[in-house]
Amino acid sequence: MAQHLYFVGAGGIGMAALVRYYLSRGAQVAGYDLTPSDLTHALEREGAQLTYRDDTADIPDGFRDPAHTTVVYTPAVSDDNRILSYFRQGGFNVVKRAVMLGQITRHSRAICVAGSHGKTTVSSMVAHILHTSDVKCNAFLGGILRNYGSNLILDDSSPWSVIEADEYDRSFHQLNPYIAVITSTDPDHLDIYGDEEGYLEGFAHFTSLIAPGGTLILHTGLKLVPRTVEGVNTLTYSGAGDGDWHTANIRYDDGRLWFDIVHPDGVIRDVELGVPIAINIDNAVAAAAAAHLAGASDDNIRHALRTFLGAKRRFEVWLRPEDTACGTVLIDDYAHSPHEVEASITSVRKLYPGRELTVVFQPHLY
Repeated sequence: MAQHLYFVGAGGIGMAALVRYYLSRGAQVAGYDLTPSDLTHALEREGAQLTYRDDTADIPDGFRDPAHTTVVYTPAVSDDNRILSYFRQGGFNVVKRAVMLGQITRHSRAICVAGSHGKTTVSSMVAHILHTSDVKCNAFLGGILRNYGSNLILDDSSPWSVIEADEYDRSFHQLNPYIAVITSTDPDHLDIYGDEEGYLEGFAHFTSLIAPGGTLILHTGLKLVPRTVEGVNTLTYSGAGDGDWHTANIRYDDGRLWFDIVHPDGVIRDVELGVPIAINIDNAVAAAAAAHLAGASDDNIRHALRTFLGAKRRFEVWLRPEDTACGTVLIDDYAHSPHEVEASITSVRKLYPGRELTVVFQPHLY
């Protein structure tokens, strides 16, 4: 590993996980981000040297030697960024964040979760199941997991890693999964892929990267035609009654949700969701399948899904009926596509039938 790592765009949720990972392994870490935040301040407290000015004078002296410094950047940083240009023109090894994640997957048994929606929740569920079992894992997540107050889980003893596989800029093509989960392939990032055919081709290539002996876990009903190599097993799943892994006996009661998970080796009965929304039924089945393949027991899966609090802003409940005299429920959710907005509203209506629903929508980035 390089003695020094400089992160351009260090405050992004995915980059921050890598910053923390390498700090935990004794590396010297510095970086730049446009705006200070609670997350960047936390990174500074943990040992990262950060600047919020796009000024090469702020690069610490210890990070100016190309022989000992690797520079990691996110595609969200523009090409005219002065700090990034300094490193590129100076002969440094400059790589995307995905390349660093790829190195981690090549030195571990990686569970990589991809999809146009659901990947943050599924990867977080898998990480929580494994972390609370004897299997353990290292996890790099796309959201702050409320159980831990972090988007990174570390364990030096485990060979397993859990990676949220981002299709933006084809970043997930840098990964080498042992187990890959694909939750959905609704066309997205068409500025990168051009059209739906190009988007599906990106996912097909991702499936070709699964290691022989590994497994693809694929949601039923997708247009995707996998391109797995010989020796890779394929399992299907859904939150309904079809797929190798699926549900039965779904029950709602006063804001709580239970079901059974049926799979090729048996049935995991009376699974209760800590975040009891309809879309999380699908997510829980996918996470259970991946964790089961990694060695988690039925009891591990049942316990972890019940105690899973979710990622911040993923159906985060701020007020419950018992918290106010009038029984108001206040929920903060993140949905960046029409499908996700629809799923969020449907989940609320199922969870609290008969209630009046008021939605406040923030048109972020519009």
